[in-house]
Amino acid sequence: MVKERDSSQIKYLHIGIKNIVEGKGYEYVDSELVSEDGVSVLRILIDSLGGLNVKDCEIVSRVVGRWLDESDPGLPDRYMLQVSSPGVERPLSRLEDFIRFQGKKARVKLRVAEKDKMTLTGIIGQVSGLNILFDDEETGSADIDFENILKANLVFEMPGNSKPRKKDRKKRGQQ
Repeated sequence: MVKERDSSQIKYLHIGIKNIVEGKGYEYVDSELVSEDGVSVLRILIDSLGGLNVKDCEIVSRVVGRWLDESDPGLPDRYMLQVSSPGVERPLSRLEDFIRFQGKKARVKLRVAEKDKMTLTGIIGQVSGLNILFDDEETGSADIDFENILKANLVFEMPGNSKPRKKDRKKRGQQ
């Protein structure tokens, strides 16, 4: 979500950018307006089922840049526009993201602790309604309400380099 502006500007930017990205046939993942070393940066994350290349990002950057110039959404006079892929540790911000990435490893930061933890890391399980079954590496299975998720992202693992969970290591040591 676009950050650091009043709510009407945020909504206008968010909806406008989302419509442009999806109108070009890409998936809108997220956007944020941040200040880095005194420079305003509008960062937009896009994706595509077939993957992205630099040309895809250029297309979206050009169209969004034109829209920003023409619509004057209240951005600072000088800003940088960055359009990129969300990468291998992409954010999971919609319930649909959790459905799409079932069986994948993720890190989830919670609003209210679950099993005395504010951050869980593990495998995304079945999604039912607004509930997500999550298999945390340390505490095991947890049923998380989507509304309790503050922030979440996929966790990249090198192929063939997975570590056993703590409770699995304990079992092996006892045998």
